[in-house]
Amino acid sequence: MSNSRMDTMTRIVRWSLPVLVLSAGIGGAFLMVSNPASSLADPDAPTPDPLADAATVTTVSPLAGPHAPQLQLYARYQSRRSIEITSPITTEVDSVPVRVGDRVEAGQVLVRLDGMELQRQVNQLEARRQDLLARQALEAKQHEADQQAVAVERNLLDIARRSVERLRNLAQRNLSSASDLEAAERTYQNQLLALQQRELAIARYENVQQQLQAQLAELDSQLDQARATLDDATVTAPFAGRVSDVQAETGGRVSTGAPLLRLIDDRETELLAWAAAPALDRVADLTRLDGYLDGPDGSVPVTLNGYDPAADGGSLQLYFKPADTGSGLVLNRYYRLWLDLPRVSAWAVPDASVYSNAFVYRLDDNRLRRIPVQVMGERYQDGRLWRLVQGDLSADDALLATRLKDAAQGLAVKVAQP
Repeated sequence: MSNSRMDTMTRIVRWSLPVLVLSAGIGGAFLMVSNPASSLADPDAPTPDPLADAATVTTVSPLAGPHAPQLQLYARYQSRRSIEITSPITTEVDSVPVRVGDRVEAGQVLVRLDGMELQRQVNQLEARRQDLLARQALEAKQHEADQQAVAVERNLLDIARRSVERLRNLAQRNLSSASDLEAAERTYQNQLLALQQRELAIARYENVQQQLQAQLAELDSQLDQARATLDDATVTAPFAGRVSDVQAETGGRVSTGAPLLRLIDDRETELLAWAAAPALDRVADLTRLDGYLDGPDGSVPVTLNGYDPAADGGSLQLYFKPADTGSGLVLNRYYRLWLDLPRVSAWAVPDASVYSNAFVYRLDDNRLRRIPVQVMGERYQDGRLWRLVQGDLSADDALLATRLKDAAQGLAVKVAQP
């Protein structure tokens, strides 16, 4: 074979080989497109999940009623009897034998004040009283002497009158001088004046005694008050309780009416809460309400112990009594209180199930369906907040119990496995 023929064959082979490879590739691709491989043919191939990207949620069935709606309040635990003890005088504080938080019994000393000034006042009033008693005794003796002397005064007046008459008879016969008659008449007038003064003194004795007795009664009242104030300088507890807010300091000076300390009766306690009057419009008898509060040691049952019947700015003042006074409640602190209202026919659903206070979602074939509801109230039970609603629900419904931000009609979801 010649060299030219060999070159021609080499060039043909060189160009035909890529064409054959390309043709084989195109044919194979055509076969794959025209006959795609079925996944059913491969038992090990994964099955696609249409809910793969759906949110996982939990469901709950509504609880049939009737249920008692609850009104959430915030109640202040306080003492029914509390007193602020003030200083009866302006003086210095000798001692304060109690501290904040101490329990005291009735009559126990709380504060001792300096009573020297009060003692001086008592001494002055007692001296004035002794003076009045001495004046009363002196007036009594003078009255007795006047009664004894009035008879003598009358006799002396009779003698003076007879002397004047005798001298007049003698003067008519020129047997007596005019000067002797004038002297007798002067003696008679003086004796008459003395008798009148004596009789006036006897007549005014009762009035003088009444005046002195009135002054003595007024002085006795002042003295009793001064003695009571002196006794008050030793401040004692008016009732058994606990000391609160001590302001008096040993050695300090206090003025009359200045607060010394506060005493509260921690055995006579109550809970005070304010409620909106419209929230209780459906309650015919408030005295039949009860509930419970969240105490530090758990739930504490409470009963309505009284209320202010006059609404103040649309609010009612309610007074509750805890069933257990040893429940660990702290005075002057606020606690959340749940007040049970009259029962209503409604469904109880978790708070997370209610959207916009107007509807819930029911799961139908892993799709959300919006159900309109009317909220009738709420109830806190078993550590959860339940909403009481009325609507087209049944006990077999599976309601959405997971709070979703993007919950909407027809949204696909999947239920978490128990």
